[in-house]
Amino acid sequence: MLNSYEAVLDHGTVRWLGTPPAVERAPLIITVLPGKVTEDQHDSQFRRPPDKIKGRLHIAGDIVESPYSEEEWSSMSERTLRQLEGDPKAFK
Repeated sequence: MLNSYEAVLDHGTVRWLGTPPAVERAPLIITVLPGKVTEDQHDSQFRRPPDKIKGRLHIAGDIVESPYSEEEWSSMSERTLRQLEGDPKAFK
């Protein structure tokens, strides 16, 4: 049975707008829809850590709404990256 999932193609990368399919590798048929992707459909849907720390962190629990602003989230992600890279100043 075929299933449909909403996603945006961004410079060759597929970004899921909802829950992605539960498969690691699969053939795809992509239909490009007319229209523009709005900012809230694209980047603001999910907060993502920098690509350099992708796969190095695990978020446990159910995150419904973040208590942190976009600026705080970005700052914490960058600090964590510096900590993982061994920057002693990032631990202060």
